[in-house]
Amino acid sequence: MLGSIAAAGAWIRKSKEYFVELQSLREKKVHQDLMETEVRLERLTEELVAREIELKAMKSDMEEGVRTYEQQEGMLKEMEERVKEMMNEQEKEKENPMEK
Repeated sequence: MLGSIAAAGAWIRKSKEYFVELQSLREKKVHQDLMETEVRLERLTEELVAREIELKAMKSDMEEGVRTYEQQEGMLKEMEERVKEMMNEQEKEKENPMEK
């Protein structure tokens, strides 16, 4: 009977050792997974920052393009008005060549 009690005690000790080893392996795996996740997160954060910078640059370029377009549109309207005025003046001169 003492032999079976000793065997049971040895089995319990061995089971505890296996449990401790298993727990250690789990902790190592969790730590490794955590480190890999942190690395991925850092990489994604860097990509996000780079894309945000790229988007800001694109937005700035688009805003500059809109300003340029609006300026050109304004200049075109002014030129159209000048052409109309010049055409009106020419018509007046044709009608009344003596006024000038």
